[in-house]
Amino acid sequence: MTSVLNAFEAMIASGDLTVVETLIAEARAERRAMIPPTYADGPLREWLNSGVGAGGSLWNHQSLALEILARGDNLVVGTGTASGKSLIFQLAVAQELLAGEGRALVLYPLKALLSDQSERWTKLAREMGLPQNTVAEIHGQVLADDRMDAVRNARVILATPDAIHAWMMRQVALPVMRELLCSLRYLILDEAHIYESVFGSNVAYLLRRLLAARRRACRDKNVSRPLQIIGATATIADPAEHMLNLTGWPFSVITDADDGSPTHGRTLLHLEGPDFGGAAEAMIVDVCSRLVAEATEGSFIAFHDSRQGVERVASRINDDNVLPYRSGYEVKDRTSIEKRLRRGQLRGVVSTPALELGIDISEFLVGLNAGVPQSKKAFRQRLGRVGRASKGAFAVIAPRHAFTRYGSSFADYYAGSVEPAHLYLGNRFIQFAQARCLMDESEGLGTDTKEPPPGVSWPDSFQDVFNLAKPGARKPREFDFISQLGSDAPHFNYPLRQVGEQSYTLKTKAGEEVGTIALNQAIREAYPGATYLHLRKPLHIIEWRSFDRSIRVDASNKAPPTKPILRKTVNVGFGPEEIVNGRIRSSASGVLAEVMLQVNESVEGYRIAQNTYAYKDLRQLNPQMNRKQRDFRTTGVVLRITEDWFAGGGQTQSRIRQMVAEALADILKRERSVSPNDVDHAHTHIAIYHNGTPRRATDTIVIYDSIYGGLRLTETLYDEFELYLAKLNRAADLAGDQAALPFHITQKLRAWTLDLQQGTPTPDRILTAPEGEFIIYTPGSIVSVMQQGVLLERTLIEPQMLPFGGEEMLVYSYDTGGRGIGMVPHDQVQPTGNEWSMSYWNPVTRVMTAADVDDDGLF
Repeated sequence: MTSVLNAFEAMIASGDLTVVETLIAEARAERRAMIPPTYADGPLREWLNSGVGAGGSLWNHQSLALEILARGDNLVVGTGTASGKSLIFQLAVAQELLAGEGRALVLYPLKALLSDQSERWTKLAREMGLPQNTVAEIHGQVLADDRMDAVRNARVILATPDAIHAWMMRQVALPVMRELLCSLRYLILDEAHIYESVFGSNVAYLLRRLLAARRRACRDKNVSRPLQIIGATATIADPAEHMLNLTGWPFSVITDADDGSPTHGRTLLHLEGPDFGGAAEAMIVDVCSRLVAEATEGSFIAFHDSRQGVERVASRINDDNVLPYRSGYEVKDRTSIEKRLRRGQLRGVVSTPALELGIDISEFLVGLNAGVPQSKKAFRQRLGRVGRASKGAFAVIAPRHAFTRYGSSFADYYAGSVEPAHLYLGNRFIQFAQARCLMDESEGLGTDTKEPPPGVSWPDSFQDVFNLAKPGARKPREFDFISQLGSDAPHFNYPLRQVGEQSYTLKTKAGEEVGTIALNQAIREAYPGATYLHLRKPLHIIEWRSFDRSIRVDASNKAPPTKPILRKTVNVGFGPEEIVNGRIRSSASGVLAEVMLQVNESVEGYRIAQNTYAYKDLRQLNPQMNRKQRDFRTTGVVLRITEDWFAGGGQTQSRIRQMVAEALADILKRERSVSPNDVDHAHTHIAIYHNGTPRRATDTIVIYDSIYGGLRLTETLYDEFELYLAKLNRAADLAGDQAALPFHITQKLRAWTLDLQQGTPTPDRILTAPEGEFIIYTPGSIVSVMQQGVLLERTLIEPQMLPFGGEEMLVYSYDTGGRGIGMVPHDQVQPTGNEWSMSYWNPVTRVMTAADVDDDGLF
């Protein structure tokens, strides 16, 4: 019998895999402590003595945690993976089930984790002789009648935050919901570190809404039952601070220093391999295929951060013993894979981060990671999936200089403290969506809607946005889209995991649903004409249907792989309304600033092998083959350098700007634990606005949040710019030619920063129209026009002056793409791409002349 671990170690020993660095995580012996009297002498005594608490003791951190809970404090347990955190809150709840009348609401961030833990809760209730309906689930795949049964009868409700938000809170005023809220004794948040960024910020408001509704319901029913909140997390810096931000309540904390659980030894390896892309996936395929062929017991897990990357790898392994796993699957498919994993019926799985949480699969002996994990938190979680029952190994497959090129090493990466979990409660679009939901709930509960409900810790800026969300309130134009998106069903239309992002359902031609996908993913994975992999099978994307937000697919076994042709356009302004909190430094040769931006992302077509298929050509034969785009306002950091080595239209300067933008974005993600999907960068297609007039920029890069409204994820690039440059400079010393930035570039950047001073820059030379003339987009320019809150690319035909409100307004006629001629005001036009220019235009004489250009031929 050959285990997966033996097969993997044999591959290492044979020299088939090149080891860059090896670390040994030694095994650790257990530390035990006596069970607190409240639990040792209470109704749980017999159950504890017959199992985990035999001898009157538990692991040290479990005993300490129960002491804290016994005195009534809120608690967050921040110990390592497989340390028995679940047992702590399960014991607290079990004590209440046996000796009290309270109930528990247990929130799990993913359905996969909830499903895994449900069996444990059910087993616990059965062993304690409790009724069969003691434990119930509420999530997207549970029928409405079964959810109501859970609310009425279950004393332990396992739920996803998504279902609480979209289903329960929508009808929180019902008597049965109020009864549930008043009976809550414990609110439990498992894997609390997952609640960060967009998802976490939305959940933070959801929890405050839940607490506000409970406070109102308890007051109406004259109930004063205490509520304790328990959080559990394996990987987070300052868990007590995070839980305070997440809930508004203070917490006592159990840390790694208290952890008394034993651990099995693990071998950690950095294996040399290609960077991300086809070559990297080919190496993962090769290693996994050999493990499948040579091992007869145990299993492996291979991580890939791309949904379609997971599908490609699993498809190329082409073995039914290895399946893909990612978000977007239908429940029957996901459940089937989970069951086969728990039963040890698969040799391996290729997964996105969807399986990096606390699902206990003891069969995992080997873990592989395509590239460097996006954060130390993700690395610790993925490492924790391996060797839970015996010795294991985990390997990061990445280029030799994957760590040194950013001024670090594999050992530094492993030993360094994990990053904090970031919440951005000041995002005004998150606030608007949450205010809409809160207002509906408050009206149903009979709460005054003049301000957010009292007794809850609302962020300071929430009141202003709450006022804008009131019916009939006059809102700035930037809220138009988010307001339309919510319509009259905000709980449904504002999902917790997105901000202002439309979701689409993937359907077959017969209408069968095969999955879901958000717009920002769809333009990269499920664009018209794409080959989209689902459960290893290729599907052909036929069309998008906007009226029901669906994307139609068709099975196509011979569909060739496709790659999208993506384009990003960023519009930047340096006016007082664009600069964030006055955060701008400038010199005679440039600007560093944190600003509000307008970003347009679009898919222009796709490639098959070396052939290019542009939608502008394809749509002449098939009108369904047209470009798709997303447009959003966000925050970002702008770096503008007018020095010759950086500025200009030449290939050398363009390449330097690209390298600097990529290096700053990558090191930000690594240092700040930012998801790769949440931050992006641009070094081309940037327009800088002065007094409403755009100028193409060939001296500017932008690193920005790729999230509607922005979460200020990039703010530290402004605050600590010199420190980031120092890290890149150190990387140049360590990695030489393989560094993210060459040494001579880091030196030029550091020299450039020396002259930066707080304040606005000297104004550029801007276009000034002669008297009686206007600055217009030249006819024939390809731009984007706003229609019902969505930008559509159009070709302008000619300018006109039309009467409006006693004055004349500059408008353009444009080609609607075969549906006649449209009209759009000048201020609703945005430049996208490079196929636009500006002219001076006299509306009386109709004379038009090209605007002045600089030495690069740009405005």
